[in-house]
Amino acid sequence: MAEIRVRLVDEQEQDLKKYFYEIALDTLQQAKKDLGLDRDLVNRSEIQQWLDISPQFLDELMSLGLPYTLIGTKKYFFSKQEVRKFIIDFKRK
Repeated sequence: MAEIRVRLVDEQEQDLKKYFYEIALDTLQQAKKDLGLDRDLVNRSEIQQWLDISPQFLDELMSLGLPYTLIGTKKYFFSKQEVRKFIIDFKRK
């Protein structure tokens, strides 16, 4: 197979790298959106799935202070950012 070589001046090389970086970034952002990973606020079953824990262990974490918002009597919402912070801070205790 023949090899092709292209010579670029530094500015062209930087522009090409920036272009590929932007394509990769856009693709990753779209993938996160498609998978629902760009959402910070999630419900009870979604946080269990995200943490890969049982409903019982989630109840235990909530009793230990895991932050959540309760709307009405059954609608629980969790911020992934706050949950992440809680877990990291809890580890230090």
